[in-house]
Amino acid sequence: MLPIESRLRRMFAEQIVAIIRANSPERALDAAHTLIRAGFKLIEITLTIPGAPEVIKALADSAPAEVMIGAGTVMSAVGARDCITQGAQFIVSPICETDIIRPCREAGVVAIPAGLSATEIVHAWRLGAHVVKVFPVGTVGGPAYIKALRGPLPDIPLWVSGMVIPAQAPEYTRAGAQLVGLGSDQLLPAHLVEAGDWEEIATHAHAVLLTAKGIREI
Repeated sequence: MLPIESRLRRMFAEQIVAIIRANSPERALDAAHTLIRAGFKLIEITLTIPGAPEVIKALADSAPAEVMIGAGTVMSAVGARDCITQGAQFIVSPICETDIIRPCREAGVVAIPAGLSATEIVHAWRLGAHVVKVFPVGTVGGPAYIKALRGPLPDIPLWVSGMVIPAQAPEYTRAGAQLVGLGSDQLLPAHLVEAGDWEEIATHAHAVLLTAKGIREI
């Protein structure tokens, strides 16, 4: 198992997280494998997916060593422990659910509860969060909101997601975010998913990843 500091360094170096929502475990697995082929190294499987813990286990067992699989939409300590047992390396909540922190710290897994206000962010941090997720950041000012938070809160690692436009990802990182989450609506075009055109999805997702990292293809 990687030490928690090594996991955090890997995540912060990668910066961009693919967040997968799907209506079946099979589709979630197809999506995850496709996004890994497209170059994503941080994959979040949300617990809204049917059979999500089994999807996490399948990916944790099969993904390349440089890929980290995490669990999202985790709403309780019980849910966190279940996902950790299946191999999740980071646990993300959309709310200020600080009960996920203890099982993560006990297992050496990255704990990422959410906080929208400065009060919630500091509360989660003081209780032991490794990173705090600012969600939904796109509705409260986007990069400007993160820049404003960074004045009084310069040292708390932040993950941003929720209505994040890939082209704005470099703005978020310049404003002070360590991690940027991109949702399925950005990465997995519905018409291509319905057609089962995973090769075209991989091409699309790779282009999105380059955009989010501020890289221009030559």
